[in-house]
Amino acid sequence: MKTFHDLSLEDRLKISHQQLERMRRPNGGYIASPYTAEDGSGDAYNVFWIRDIMFATYANEYLGCFDKMVESFRLVLDIFKKFHPLIVQASIIKPDVRHQTGQFMPARVHPTTLDTITDAWGHHQLDVYGLFMYKMGDLMKKGYGFRFTREDFMLISHIRNYIFNMGFEADYGMWEEGPEDHSSSFGAVLGGLMMWFDQGYYDYKYKHKIDISHYVPISQRMIAGGREALTRLLPRESGTRQYDMSQLSLIWPYNIVDFEMKETLLENIETNLVGKRGVRRYPGDVYCGKGLVPGFNETAEWPLGFAWLAICYAKLAEHGHDFAHGHRKILFTWEQRRAYFEKAIHYFQLLEKNMTPDGCVPEMYLGDQTGHNTPLAWAQSFHIISGQMLTNLSAAHPKEFNLHGEVRHRRETAAVVMPD
Repeated sequence: MKTFHDLSLEDRLKISHQQLERMRRPNGGYIASPYTAEDGSGDAYNVFWIRDIMFATYANEYLGCFDKMVESFRLVLDIFKKFHPLIVQASIIKPDVRHQTGQFMPARVHPTTLDTITDAWGHHQLDVYGLFMYKMGDLMKKGYGFRFTREDFMLISHIRNYIFNMGFEADYGMWEEGPEDHSSSFGAVLGGLMMWFDQGYYDYKYKHKIDISHYVPISQRMIAGGREALTRLLPRESGTRQYDMSQLSLIWPYNIVDFEMKETLLENIETNLVGKRGVRRYPGDVYCGKGLVPGFNETAEWPLGFAWLAICYAKLAEHGHDFAHGHRKILFTWEQRRAYFEKAIHYFQLLEKNMTPDGCVPEMYLGDQTGHNTPLAWAQSFHIISGQMLTNLSAAHPKEFNLHGEVRHRRETAAVVMPD
């Protein structure tokens, strides 16, 4: 029986999508991983993290399954609506981030009831709000506005107010640790606000200009405050972290930093965080999943980071230009674009090398051991996105972007036996 690694790229992406769809629930959400913790070794991950749902369903867009993506975002809307009173309250009276965790919308909920699972840790994670606003605006600008109602826009306006009241201040960030100022959080929120701020910042992405600014107006003051806060932190992630894998989000999906800063962030992460099995989240990270025991100075490596780096480099190769400080356009030569494409291939191959024989992306490796959360839904999604990006670029520019035979694996295909 052939394994995942013996198949063609097209079939590997199909298998990867099947693994992702195993984690999709009838309401359109994705559990973080299938791990149930029935062995008593840690927290169950077969629940909804709001961030994970949005990043997990992102793959559907790259596969042309927009209805599935919209369905997932409708579920996220329902989760926000369930906790709408908390959002409104926090938009008026600022809760204490550290000591009043129960006054924030939870970062994870039960996959059926959508109820809070615990208030025992920091739920105030600004990047969740930023990603939601960014992708909701993106869907509308791609022509899916008819799927959303006046009530939905009222909720988004209250999220805008929440962001304005909470400010670009300390939160728990993508890794749910803190609170402290995080450049990845500030960039996510700024990207979300810029999507609704009708000044043409993201117009290069769309064939047709659809103005959505009148639905949820964003003030120049909010944009200026966000830029100032982000600039103050960069290139650091935070006061305690000089660099962090989460900063890749500033390149993709948000594209919220200039080209010079992209180069700095990529160099920092590639030089200091890239390992054999994946990318470390940040220096000195002690999280390694339940049941794994790190050795001296050993830090977990996340294959997700390889996918994310592949996506970032594929994006640099895609457009043929970027922007310098002041949004001045910089043009790339084909030689530069080919170099970015080759870097994307390099990281994609490292990613697939560290996937399981049945096509799963583990949350992490500690040495050669995989963690419990295998597959990890948003890592699975990023594998699909990175592979589809390379496929699309090669198809669009076959003379310039050579998708090597060892990536395509042009062999006779066979089915992989999927787990029950």
